[in-house]
Amino acid sequence: MDETPHFDARLKEGVAYFEEMLKVMPDDRTTLEFLAVVYPQLGETAKGEWAMAELARVLLKEGDLESAAALLPQLEASSAPEAKAMALRVKAAGSPRPELVPETPAAEEPQVPTAFAEAVEAEARFAEDFGEPETAAALRALPDRGRIYLVSALAMLEKEKPDACERLLARLADETGDVPVPLDAFEPDRALAAELPAELVDRRGVVPFAKLGKTVFVATLSPCDETLKRQVAGTLGPQTRFFLAEPRLVEAALLKLHPEMQEKN
Repeated sequence: MDETPHFDARLKEGVAYFEEMLKVMPDDRTTLEFLAVVYPQLGETAKGEWAMAELARVLLKEGDLESAAALLPQLEASSAPEAKAMALRVKAAGSPRPELVPETPAAEEPQVPTAFAEAVEAEARFAEDFGEPETAAALRALPDRGRIYLVSALAMLEKEKPDACERLLARLADETGDVPVPLDAFEPDRALAAELPAELVDRRGVVPFAKLGKTVFVATLSPCDETLKRQVAGTLGPQTRFFLAEPRLVEAALLKLHPEMQEKN
């Protein structure tokens, strides 16, 4: 009997894990960022507002006034007393309002794998590393259609070996620490996606789906590809957080971003 937990259920497992982590490290910034975004998606609005207020407190404690100021719109819109109080503390700390933060020079365009062959090879190596040589061979046999389309070992596995894909997703979540996210509960962020090269979004399945202050949340089909993650963070910022998503949900998000892709798949 396959005892692999259902992938969607792993988000709640991730929440439980981070809740336990907070008991040990109540000032962990990444944990609070995750909970502030995910709680509302689980219908836990009050907990989400609490996590937002706690995150602002930690940012002030760390002296990151710019990031704290970026949370002001959400803090002020909250009905929670602790969030309202934290908004006043942020203002009193002298943080500039988001619209007054001086514009920083545009970051240098990160290098991305523009060649179709490079994307294919990255995904083929990923498949080989996780014991799927047939998938690797199928990827290397993909034709270069002269246009950008999704190249993903996980997407291919999901269609050809759904049980193997489910097990691999669970294993990846355990080994990489990238928490699974039910991507269909979010709308892909068109503005953030537009900042990324099409090679990363449409070909590698990188989908920005939420932003909390200066932190950007991104779903990816390549959790082991550190080069890809560096490329994404080079554009969206060092506070980019990565999550694991099911291929079918990533493909659905890509269709929302580019309806014309319906013809390509």
